Amino acid sequence: MASRSWFTCAVLLLAGMAMPARAQLAVDRLWVDFEPRSTPRADVIVRNESKDRYYITVTPSEIVNPGTDKEQRVEQADPEKLGLLVTPNRLILDPGAIRSIRIVSLNADLKSDRIYRVKISPEVGDIDTPAAGDNHAVAIKILAAYDVLVTARPRNAKAQLVTTRGTDSLVIRNDGNTNILLFDGQLCPPGADDKAAPDAKPVDGKPACEGVGSHRIYPGASWDLKTQTAADSLHAKARSFASIDPKTVTFP
Repeated sequence: MASRSWFTCAVLLLAGMAMPARAQLAVDRLWVDFEPRSTPRADVIVRNESKDRYYITVTPSEIVNPGTDKEQRVEQADPEKLGLLVTPNRLILDPGAIRSIRIVSLNADLKSDRIYRVKISPEVGDIDTPAAGDNHAVAIKILAAYDVLVTARPRNAKAQLVTTRGTDSLVIRNDGNTNILLFDGQLCPPGADDKAAPDAKPVDGKPACEGVGSHRIYPGASWDLKTQTAADSLHAKARSFASIDPKTVTFP
């Protein structure tokens, strides 16, 4: 759902043999949703499950024109201009330690969503290389940097989905003022069983549905789908807010 990750490698070159090294940072959630009339602050919990000390950098950015060809990631040093306060920006996490990162929305009277990403990037110091009999080895540590989605919504937040059809396409556009997540999507031609597993094979000559995964549709953006026939329908689950259970929706 919605989430992106970057991967960085810390490599100590001692020579030709690769020696695996464990590294793991756990984050309790990847989506912070500031819903209408909700508390404008939240904590993201991070835990060091490795044997190394982590030096963590926390970088907030605004996503401008999300979900469109003009999407940009913009960093802003002034929290007031950014509309988001994130503290701390740097922390040291010893093995087994747990810390919280506080995220506060400074937005008021929004007319439409503001979308953010908070990147949590761990680094390590020196890498201990296991004894391998041979003096030549390569120690490799792979660290995952998490990208937490933060959505700040207007008071009267409402997604409004409009469909447009072509001979081999279905376009779902959001004309509302807030984002909505569609997931577990299946495109089904007439007569297909939308309750079957995604990408199931045709049974008894009946056509099969095609799994299309998930997509978060932001205000002013769309989800463009290629259909098998002009009469295909999309069956999916829709989640308006993080606190609300998803609903099953169909776009005929």
